[in-house]
Amino acid sequence: MVSRIRRTLTVQERAAAFEHTNKVAADAAGEECRAREEKTERLKTLRLAEDKNASR
Repeated sequence: MVSRIRRTLTVQERAAAFEHTNKVAADAAGEECRAREEKTERLKTLRLAEDKNASR
């Protein structure tokens, strides 16, 4: 006889899912931070180039 499929997660499964979710969220936040820093650097470079051209 086939046993019924469990619909609830065990404590270990819940903990693993929680850890995985936190890791994914932390990775996404880190990636957003890196992208923001790269954008800031690009804009800073453009502003410096613009200032050099304006002072000529």
